[in-house]
Amino acid sequence: MTLNELMIKHNFISKVLFKSGNDELSKNLKVKLMNMRIEMGKIRKQFETDLQEVVKGLAPEGYQELASKQDRTEEENAELKTLNDKINDEYNAYVTKKGQETIDSSHFDATLTSDEYNEILEVNAGNDVEINGTKLNAPDFLEVLYSLFVA
Repeated sequence: MTLNELMIKHNFISKVLFKSGNDELSKNLKVKLMNMRIEMGKIRKQFETDLQEVVKGLAPEGYQELASKQDRTEEENAELKTLNDKINDEYNAYVTKKGQETIDSSHFDATLTSDEYNEILEVNAGNDVEINGTKLNAPDFLEVLYSLFVA
């Protein structure tokens, strides 16, 4: 699995409800889902920390002073725009390359059986979610969840 795939899976698995009304997932499935969330969350958190370091590393000397300066001249605004464009371009190149890297997920199970999915389906049948600003109704959410996790 690539880092991009892991990020997508983490976005979805973190929205699964463990209990809804009288319906509740089994203890074993809760443990499995929590393990997925935790392990994927660790990788995601490390990536986000790395991104902060990338931004610091890409900003040239004097950039912060120029960016925080209140009354910039036309030349300074043009220089800042050029620097921002360059930093964004390099940042995006890093994110793209890093996102394609294979992640070692051998220490946790990132799949669901059909029975586990059916159990999730019962509890999450009314679980409308929002992922990265996109609202998904429960059927669409569950369909994507199936395509991402069911082996």
